[in-house]
Amino acid sequence: MAGIRRRCRTDKVVGMSDTNQALVLPSRRWHLLGLPLLLLSTALVLLAVLRSGNAGQPISMGSMAVKSAATFTWIALAFLAIRVIDLTVWYRKRSGADESIPVLLRQLVALVVWVVALCAVIALVFGQSITAILTASTVALGVLGFALQRPIMDAFSGVVIALQRPFKEGDWVQTDDHGSIGRIVEMNWRAVRLVSTDEISFILPNSQLTNLPVKIYSRPEPYFRDEISITLPFHVTTHQGQRLLLGAANQVEEIASIPRESIVTITDYTESGVLWCLHYWCPNPGRQIQTRFKVNQNILRNLHYAGVQIPVPMRVLQHLDQNLNLPAERDIDQLIARTTLFAGLKTDELRYLSQHCHSRIFNGGVAILRQGESGSSLFILREGLLAVNIKQADGQETEVARIKPGHFFGERSLLMGEPRTASIVSVVDSSVTEISKEILAKLLRDRPEIASYMSEVLSEREMANSNKLDLQHHTDTGYKTPHSNKLFQRISTFFNLKD
Repeated sequence: MAGIRRRCRTDKVVGMSDTNQALVLPSRRWHLLGLPLLLLSTALVLLAVLRSGNAGQPISMGSMAVKSAATFTWIALAFLAIRVIDLTVWYRKRSGADESIPVLLRQLVALVVWVVALCAVIALVFGQSITAILTASTVALGVLGFALQRPIMDAFSGVVIALQRPFKEGDWVQTDDHGSIGRIVEMNWRAVRLVSTDEISFILPNSQLTNLPVKIYSRPEPYFRDEISITLPFHVTTHQGQRLLLGAANQVEEIASIPRESIVTITDYTESGVLWCLHYWCPNPGRQIQTRFKVNQNILRNLHYAGVQIPVPMRVLQHLDQNLNLPAERDIDQLIARTTLFAGLKTDELRYLSQHCHSRIFNGGVAILRQGESGSSLFILREGLLAVNIKQADGQETEVARIKPGHFFGERSLLMGEPRTASIVSVVDSSVTEISKEILAKLLRDRPEIASYMSEVLSEREMANSNKLDLQHHTDTGYKTPHSNKLFQRISTFFNLKD
C-alpha cells in the first residue's frame, strides 16, 4: 500500500504545471543528501578528534591518521558536491523539459568533480606539487595517449554528441546513403549501439558519427517519406493514375493516420509506358518493409479491378481510342464480370450491361450518395477509395467502413427501391460504374432466374455483415434460405416479374 500511495503522489506532481513541477520534483529528492552529509559529518568529527588528540601520540602515526581523515573528508565532500549538482541542475532541468539529460554529460561532470578532489588531496593533504607530478608523467602520458588515440577520440566525440544532442535513444538513423538503418538503443562514452530493421545489432564509434553525415529519420517528425516507382501504360491518364496510386496508399491505415498527404509524380517516359512515382509517408523505418508491401499489394489490386496491365518492354503498333477519359468496353466487361452480384450472367448479358452502363468520376470529398435519399441504381468502384458514413442520433456522421475497388454498393436501392442506408463519400478522386434499374429490368424480364441468384448473393452478403456485428440470430443455418426467398419476392415485386 505504501508503494501505491507513493505512486499516486508522484502522479499528482507530474500532473502539475511545468513551473510548479520544476520546483516540487527536486524537493522530493533532498533525502538523497542524507548519506553524503552523514559521511562528511563523520569525516569532520574524526578529523577534529585526531587533531585534538595528536599531542599525546607519536608524530608519524598522528600525521598519517590525520591525512587519512582529511582524505576521507575530501572524498565525502566530492560525493556531496555531485549529489547537490544532481538535485539542483540535472533533476530540475529534467522536470522542466521533455527530454532527459544525457547520462554521458552527467558522468563527465562527476568525473571533473572527482579529479578536482584528487588534486586537492595531493596538493593540500600530502603537500605534493601537481605541476611536478604532471611534468614527471608527461612522457608516460604521451605514450599512453598515442596508444589510446582512437578511444580518446571516441570519448571526446561522445562528449560533443552529449552536448549537442543531434539524436537520442530510440531515434532511427543512417550513417550514409549506403549504410544500414538502425534504431539507437544505447549511447556511451565510446560508441552508439543500434539495432537494424532485421534485428541485427551493430556498433558505431562516436568518432565515426561525428565525421560522417548522419540521416535522422525520427526528426523533426517520427515519420518519413518513402516512394514506390511503377510503369503504367500510355493510355492511363493523369487523373486515372492518381486514383489508382493514391487510393492504394490511403487504403493502408498506418499511412491514412499520418497528418500528411501522399503525392504522385511522373518521373520519366519509357518505351514501355510512363514511369510514375508514389510518395507516401511511412510511420518509421521499422515498418518500412511491411508498409511498402501493403501499398504494392493495393496497387496490384487496383490495377486488377481497373483492367490495367503493367507493360512489359515491347514495341507495339496500336490505334489509340479517341475517348481517353473513359475506360474501354472490354475493361468494363472485366469489372462487371468480377463482381459477385453479376457472376451468374451470361456473356451477352454482360456485354449488354457494358454497353448501357455509365462511368462517372467524383473528386475527393464529394458525396456520391446521401443517406435517406431515394435511388434506383447500383455502383461499382473502379478506381479510388470511398468512405461509408452513417448518420447518428445527434445528426453527426460517423465513418463505419471503406469501399475498395471491385466492391459494389447501392444494391438494395437498385433491386428493391429502398432509400440509401448510408452516405458514400469519395476519399480520393474516384471512378465508379453506375447501373440503373432500367438497364437491369430488361435482363430480369428476359431471364427471371437472375433475380433468384442475386437474392442469394444479397442474403450471403447480409449474413457476412451480420457476423461482423456479432448478431447470433443471423448466423443460424436456417436463416439463409428464408431470407433469400424473402429478398427474391421483394425483387420480383419491384420489377413486376411474373411467376
